Amino acid sequence: MSPKLQLSLVRSLGGRRPVAALVAGAVLWLGCDGGPQGKDPAPASGRHLAQVSVRLDLPSGSAPAVSVLAFRAEAFDVPASDVLGAVDPLVAPAPESSCELRDAAGTARALRTQGGMLNLEELDGVSLEVETGEALFPAPRVYPPLADVVAGVIAEAGPLDLGQIPDSLTLTVAVRNDEPMSLRLALPAVPAVADSDEAPLDERTSLSMTGDLVLRVSGPPRTFLEIRPFGAPSAIACAVTTGGWVVVPHDLLTKLVATAGRAPVSFEAVWRDSRLALAGSETTRVSLEARSSAVLDLRP
Repeated sequence: MSPKLQLSLVRSLGGRRPVAALVAGAVLWLGCDGGPQGKDPAPASGRHLAQVSVRLDLPSGSAPAVSVLAFRAEAFDVPASDVLGAVDPLVAPAPESSCELRDAAGTARALRTQGGMLNLEELDGVSLEVETGEALFPAPRVYPPLADVVAGVIAEAGPLDLGQIPDSLTLTVAVRNDEPMSLRLALPAVPAVADSDEAPLDERTSLSMTGDLVLRVSGPPRTFLEIRPFGAPSAIACAVTTGGWVVVPHDLLTKLVATAGRAPVSFEAVWRDSRLALAGSETTRVSLEARSSAVLDLRP
């Protein structure tokens, strides 16, 4: 599966989604603090909010790419901090410590269990300009019903291949009853994942599952590791220790591979930040994400 196909949102839960989280940073840097994001207060039924999300994807051996996702949502008994994760299966909070095995559709399943629901609408008037003058203009797409709790229309654009990683992107958001707002997004340091010898992972890397897996992850604060077999219902997420080292327990790897069969496995260093911000007359959740990945075959 090519990195471009992996970045499509309308795909299986185990695949990759569009590059959604950079936008978040834009509005966030204008009016919010930069501390770790906690859960919102108890959700309110019938809450309306807007979401713009941009992702910078950095696959090993391929060109970097950027994508945009935008939508309005009517959220019933759903915290604003969970809305994007319910729509986009790749979005999940960083683990607090150690490593954990996760349900790839965990947020949507939890939403169904608690009786929540999301009705989606296109968020128009959004554009993302790259320094080269190229731009993305999200277009409406029907969102495939997910777990009977998420449905409607989203706006999506990309992935757009980049010749090089720009220093910044310019996001424009048109807000109801207000003039369009342009935001300059300075991109964070690129996250990366390496083996125990600190050699960057690529398609030539060979990793053994005979014991615990030791990796080193670098990137901005709050960068974490994800291990995702293509099409699998589960993924591993690991917090990064001081110094960047991550030890993935052998038993978790065994459980993960058992759910994935012989599917290729994507090792991803992920950095994400998001905040609630007031953009004009409505509340907008903006999210910024950078994701470096290397696709490998895990051998017994």
